[in-house]
Amino acid sequence: MPMRQFQHTVTPDNTAASVGSGDLEVLATPVLITWCENAAFTMCKSSIAADRTTVGTMVKFEHVKGSPVDAVVTVNCAEPINDGRRLVCHVTVIDSEGEEIARGEVHRAVVDPERFMSKCQRLV
Repeated sequence: MPMRQFQHTVTPDNTAASVGSGDLEVLATPVLITWCENAAFTMCKSSIAADRTTVGTMVKFEHVKGSPVDAVVTVNCAEPINDGRRLVCHVTVIDSEGEEIARGEVHRAVVDPERFMSKCQRLV
């Protein structure tokens, strides 16, 4: 399955202590999930019509190893699988030593941006 790599360096702003998801100076799981969602969004763009976009619908994720400030991590994101209702991207995240620090799936629905936003505006 073709994969694309997205590299990030952990900064003090990316830590659990900084974002409030913990009290340690290690990469926060919510930040790592955001990086994976961004990778999936980028990968899905080439699989949809130009007048469509995707929105996140579900994340299945396991963060198995900590990463300190200044660590370089690489998100490997596979081409999306279309299950008929959504696009599913499998992701793995490795550190600079090649050890896996996380793995999971990011699910995204294909939507018409104008229609989607008009439904959101009705809720306000």
